[in-house]
Amino acid sequence: MSDKQQNDNTTDSSKDGVIDFSKIKTGGTFLTNVVGSEKVFCKELFSEEEKMIYEAMRDFATNELLPLSQNELNKKDEKLIRKLVEQMGELGFLGIDVPEKYGGSEMTKTGMCILAEGISFCGSPSFCTVWNVQTSIGSLGIIWYGNDEQKKKWLPGICSGEKITAFGLTEPEAGSDATNSKTTGVLSDDGKHYILNGQKIFISNGAWADTVIVALKIDGKFSSIVVEKGTPGFEIGKEEKKMGMEGSSTVPLYFTDCKVPVENLLGKVGEGAGPAFCGLNIGRFKLGASAIGGMMLGMKHAVEYAKERKAFGQYISDFGSIQEKLATAAILTYTLDSTCYSVIGKQTDAINELDKNDPEYYVKQGNTTEKYIAENSIVKVYGSESAEQLIDHCFQIFGGYGFIEEYPIAQAYRDNRINKIWEGTNEINKMLCGRAMITKALSGEIGFKEYLEKVDGFCKDGLDSGYEGTYKDEVECIEAAKAIYAICLNESLSKHGQDIGTEQVIIENLANILIYCYVADSTLSRVMQHKDFYESKNQIVPEMCAKVYTAEQGIRVMEYVYKILNNIYEGDIPADLNAKLDVLKERLSLSTDTIGLKKIIGEKVVESGGYPVQSF
Repeated sequence: MSDKQQNDNTTDSSKDGVIDFSKIKTGGTFLTNVVGSEKVFCKELFSEEEKMIYEAMRDFATNELLPLSQNELNKKDEKLIRKLVEQMGELGFLGIDVPEKYGGSEMTKTGMCILAEGISFCGSPSFCTVWNVQTSIGSLGIIWYGNDEQKKKWLPGICSGEKITAFGLTEPEAGSDATNSKTTGVLSDDGKHYILNGQKIFISNGAWADTVIVALKIDGKFSSIVVEKGTPGFEIGKEEKKMGMEGSSTVPLYFTDCKVPVENLLGKVGEGAGPAFCGLNIGRFKLGASAIGGMMLGMKHAVEYAKERKAFGQYISDFGSIQEKLATAAILTYTLDSTCYSVIGKQTDAINELDKNDPEYYVKQGNTTEKYIAENSIVKVYGSESAEQLIDHCFQIFGGYGFIEEYPIAQAYRDNRINKIWEGTNEINKMLCGRAMITKALSGEIGFKEYLEKVDGFCKDGLDSGYEGTYKDEVECIEAAKAIYAICLNESLSKHGQDIGTEQVIIENLANILIYCYVADSTLSRVMQHKDFYESKNQIVPEMCAKVYTAEQGIRVMEYVYKILNNIYEGDIPADLNAKLDVLKERLSLSTDTIGLKKIIGEKVVESGGYPVQSF
C-alpha cells in the first residue's frame, strides 16, 4: 500500500479524531476489534470463477495425480514429473502470479490458495512441493524484482512448464539465519560475470531445476542471482535420503568458480532480501491452504476404512471413540479453512487497492503481505500442527494397518512432518508472529493503547462485548482471551522493555494465545456471517465446530498465561493483576457439551463419507 493510500485509509476511517481501526487495511486488527465486526472471506463467498478454478484443480488432482500417488510419483521419475508439470502449464495452473504479457494469468492471492488447496487432493505432498516451488519461491523473485528482459527470458518457460524452478537459500550454517550466507559472488575482471563459490543444501526441485534463484553475498552484501542449469562450475549433488517426501527432489547444490552473467542479478547488489524472502509469506499461507485438501483426503480415507473394518461384531465407524477422532478431524479442518481464507481475503483486498501500473507495484505487493506477517505465520503454524494432529488420529483409526505401506496413511504420516520445519520452523514463525504484534502494538498501528484502556474497563465492570445473540458466550470467551493476551503482552513489555524480542519462550507462549484468538475469531465470524446460508442448507456442523473449538481451546489459554506471568513475577503474581485475570478467566470456561457435539459431528462425518461441510 502506498503512503498516500495509507493516509487516505486512515483519514476515511476517522471521525472526530477517533480512528476506526476496523477500516484500516493492515494485519493484527483482529486483536482490537470485536468478533464478527470484520468481514471474513471464506468459501461461501467464492465467485463463480473461483468455484470453477477450485473444481478444475481438484479434478486434475483427483483424476490425473491421485492414481499415481502411491507408486509412480514416489520414484523421482524426472520424465514423468516434467510431463505432468507441462500438463499443468497447459491448464494455466503455473503462471498464477505472472502477468499475462509474460505468459501468465496473474490470479489474485485467493485464486493462488484455491489452487494450492485443490492440488493437495492428489495424495502426493511430494508433487505438491514441485508445484509450490514452481509458483512461489522458485519464481516470485523474478516476477517481483526482475527487470523486463529477465522476465521475458525466464517467465514464459516457467508458466508453460517447460522450465522447472528452484530456490537456493539454506546452507550448512545458514538455515533459519538465512542472511548468514557463506556463498559468495565476486565480479570478474572484465565486469561481465559474478564468480560464485559456495553450496546450498536441502534444495527442493534441485536436481530437475532449469533455473535456480540463489541467495549469496556480493561485496559482503546480501544479494540474489539466477543460475541456469548447465552453467560451468554449477554442480548438482546426490539426492538426499529423506524420512518422507520420497517423490520430491532434494539435493545440495555446489558452486565452484561458477561464472554467472551479471545480467542475471535480481535488483542491485545488496537488495537480495526482497527476492530471497518475497515468497516466504506467500509460502506460509499456501502451506495452510495445501493442508486443507490433504486433511479432507485423509479424513475420507479414514472413514472408508472405518466403515469396512469390523471389531467385536460391529463396524468401528459406530464406535464413540472413533467418531470422536473423526469429529476432531472435521473441527481442525473447518477451523483451518476459516482461518486460512480469512487471512488470504484480507491480503487480496489490500493488494487490489494498489495501482498495477505503478513501477513499484510488486514491491508494494510484497510490503502489503508483510503487513500480515502475524496472520501468515499463524496459518503456517496452525495448518502444519492441525494436519499433524488429524493424520495421527486417522493413523490410529487404521490401527496396525496404518503402519503398512500399502495404505496411504503411512505415507501421509511421514510426508507431513516436514511442514513444521520448512517455510520457517514453527518456532521461528511464532517468533515472527509475536514480534510483529509487539511492533504493531508499540507503533499505534492497531490501537493497542486504546484497547488496553478498554480492557481495564472490562475488568472493572465485567466483560461486555456489546454482542447480544446466539453466540454471546463464545464471543465473550474469545474477547476475554484477547484481553488476557493484551494484559500479558503489556506485562511482558513492562518487564523486559526493548529486550522482549530476545525472550523466545515468552514470545512463543504469547503467540500460542494469539493463535487461539485468531483461529477462534475467524471461525466464529464465518459462522455468524453465514448463519442463514448454513441453516438453508441444513448444515449444522460449522456452528458445532466453532462452539467446540472455542470451548476446548479457550480453556488452554490460562496454561500459557501462567507460564508467562509466573516467569515475570517469579511465581508471585500481584493481587490486583490476579483480580483482573479472575474476571476474564471466568469467561473462558464455557458450559458447552463438547462430548455431545462431537458425537453429532462424528456421525455426520461417517454419514457423508468424509468432510461434512459443503460451502457452495
